[in-house]
Amino acid sequence: MMTPKMVAHFRRSVSFSNTPSPPPPPPSSTYRTTAKRIHFRSTSLPTRSHPVLSQLKYHLNQLKSQWGPETVSESINSSRITDALIRLRIILESLDDLLDLAPSRDSLRRHPEWVEKVLEDFLVMVDVYGTFQMQISTLKQCNVAAQLATRRKDGLKMVVCLKGLKKSGREIFKLMPFLQTIRERPADLTQLDPNPDLELVEVIKGVMEMIVVISEAVFGGISASLETRKASWMMGLKKSKREKGIKEIENGIWSLRNYKDEILNKKMMKEMEECIEGIESGSEKVFRSLINTRVSLLNVLTQ
Repeated sequence: MMTPKMVAHFRRSVSFSNTPSPPPPPPSSTYRTTAKRIHFRSTSLPTRSHPVLSQLKYHLNQLKSQWGPETVSESINSSRITDALIRLRIILESLDDLLDLAPSRDSLRRHPEWVEKVLEDFLVMVDVYGTFQMQISTLKQCNVAAQLATRRKDGLKMVVCLKGLKKSGREIFKLMPFLQTIRERPADLTQLDPNPDLELVEVIKGVMEMIVVISEAVFGGISASLETRKASWMMGLKKSKREKGIKEIENGIWSLRNYKDEILNKKMMKEMEECIEGIESGSEKVFRSLINTRVSLLNVLTQ
């Protein structure tokens, strides 16, 4: 069980000298320009973006450029999926750091209803990734059993393992509607507040969007690789998404069904194993980051 993060508050002592304060600088144009440039609002982020916010926006834009609509035709392989999970974890960690800043917390406290909606979405994602961790572990076990069956040339066992792999794929596919729920849920803060702090809000919305996009690629990719395309079509998903299998898993399933070349079969099954292990490791880190970020959001409303 993970314990909530505690934010320490340190009491500061301030001493004042008996000497009078220095006179204010002359109202020169240079001073006015500088003062305006570094102006802070008491209830929102500074007009000059904090380095944490700038870093988050940079990583967010990088991920969007790699997984935007224009990349639909690109193939999906293990390295691309694991890289996306790493980048998603970095984005979540950056958001967690941003939420620890006092200006961010002060800004979000002005919009408690919207923060509640975001908290609900994060709770859904935590549940989804918790379930996914169990299913990817089962998938990994089925793959290990399938490799053993192929080495022993046990055809009956290979069929059983193949059915187990397909069942895991179907269970993973059942997580897809939860992602669609988050995608369709309205998150327009302007409906709740006519004067929102748009920069921070848009960044959080962007993070939620990429969580859904990458999760769809991972869950849908595994499901498509294990041949659940018919179910995808029945759920009304786009054709491009239905056909986005992950290369290493597709090759492993093909070799399991078409056992002819022992060396090639062993190579493909090993690549499939490494792919599943990479996804398991990356998604587990995303899962933990989702929990931490949700705790930070909860602290916004409770501390």
